[in-house]
Amino acid sequence: MKKLITILLFGFLTISCSSDQDNPLTNEPLITEMCVSVFHSGSLFPSQAESKFNFEYNENKKLTKKIGGFMTLSGSTGFGESFTDKIYTSLTYKNNTVTVEDYYSSTEFTISKNTKYFTLNSLNQIDIKEIPTSTNNNYLYRKQFYFYTNGKLTEIKTTFPNMPYDANDPTDYIWTFSEKFYYDTNGNLSKTEYFEQENGINKGEKIVRTFEDYDNSTNPCKRLFLIDDFFYRSLSKNNFRKYTEAHYNNNTLEYTKSSTWAFSYDTNGQIIIN
Repeated sequence: MKKLITILLFGFLTISCSSDQDNPLTNEPLITEMCVSVFHSGSLFPSQAESKFNFEYNENKKLTKKIGGFMTLSGSTGFGESFTDKIYTSLTYKNNTVTVEDYYSSTEFTISKNTKYFTLNSLNQIDIKEIPTSTNNNYLYRKQFYFYTNGKLTEIKTTFPNMPYDANDPTDYIWTFSEKFYYDTNGNLSKTEYFEQENGINKGEKIVRTFEDYDNSTNPCKRLFLIDDFFYRSLSKNNFRKYTEAHYNNNTLEYTKSSTWAFSYDTNGQIIIN
C-alpha cells in the first residue's frame, strides 16, 4: 500500500509540474503599468501623452483589472478619443470562466459595460467567447469558438445561436464569420483573414489584417489577451510596428487603413512601456 501511495503521489507531482510548464503564460512579464502613448499615440491629446494604464492581478498572476480607458469625442476636437483613468475593466474568474466588464468610477458619466463571457481551456487560452447584444435584438448575440494547432490560435468561428433559420426557405442561410490566423517562422502573427460566410461559404465582407516590421523585444502584452485592445498583440513573440487593414465586399476592395509605431528601447533592446 505504501508503494502504491508513493507512485500515486509521484504521478500527481509529475502532472502538476507538467501543467505549469505547459501554461504559455508561466514565464511572461507581469506588467503593472504602461504608458498609454506606447500603443495609442494617435488617440491622445498632447497633454495626455504620459497617461498610464494600470493592471492588477490575482494570486495566480491572472489579470483582474485594467484601469484606464477611452471616451469618444466630438469630431470638432480633431481627436477620436480621450483617455481617462475613471474607466476601468474588471475581470472576474470562476473555475474556467471569466466575465469581463467596463465601468466608470464616477457618477459624471454612464458607459456601456461591454460585457463578455470567456471560457478558457486547460492552457489558459480562450476556448469560447460570448458577446451579448447591447440592444433588444437578441438575434445578434454572438458566440465565438477558438481553434488551436500546436498551441497557436488558427481560427475563430463566430456564430449567432439565436438567429432564426428556415431550412425550407431556399433564400435563407446560416450566418457565420471565420477568421484564420497565420504566423511567420519566428512565431509572430503575420496575417489574419476574416470572412463573412453563408452556409459555410465565403461571401460578402472580408477583412485582411497584416502585421509587419516586428522587433526583437519581449512582448509585454501576453497576459492581456482578454482585453480586446491587446488581443492581436498578445498572440506574438515580439511586437509589430506596422498594421494594415484591408476591407473587401465580395472580393472588391473598398478601403484600407494602416498604422505604424516608433517604439523606444532600452540598452538591452527591450521595448520601454512606462
